[in-house]
Amino acid sequence: MRMKVLIYVVSIFVIILVQTTVLDYIEINNIKPNLILVYSVCISILEGSMGGAVIGLFAGLVQDIVSGKTLGFYSLLGMYLGAIAGLASKKLYKDNILVVVLFTFFLTMVYESGVYLLSRFGNLRSPGLLYIFKTVVFPEALYNSAFSILIHFMVIKVNSKLNFRSKVIRRY
Repeated sequence: MRMKVLIYVVSIFVIILVQTTVLDYIEINNIKPNLILVYSVCISILEGSMGGAVIGLFAGLVQDIVSGKTLGFYSLLGMYLGAIAGLASKKLYKDNILVVVLFTFFLTMVYESGVYLLSRFGNLRSPGLLYIFKTVVFPEALYNSAFSILIHFMVIKVNSKLNFRSKVIRRY
């Protein structure tokens, strides 16, 4: 259990590092994938609502610290996102890539809409929601869905090795 938590924490820091440095070079039309969101969805589907909420909260807190904006904004959104994605772990097959891609697409739309609405609250001169959906939210949801395939396979591989190791340790 401790090893799993340590790996999740280190993974979040590595993903934040990649997101703030390398992804600037692969942006398309000023849109970068949100790897923290994708990672939170993948972990939440495997770990369930409680684990997903904790991972989303911690990942959002790290994102809050790095972005330098209001502390707690991304944390709360990440926590709710993780809890919602974790609900799928009871009802759906966890290893199905289609489940991960669809959940990532849908939850990116919800997450980015929430970010837009909460950050523009009270600003009457902001562009309309339809314009934001067409230019930012929908393309980012597609981009995140594409990256979710890669991240999901990496998470499944690491999770299976950790579960195998814990089963071997429990035998002796």
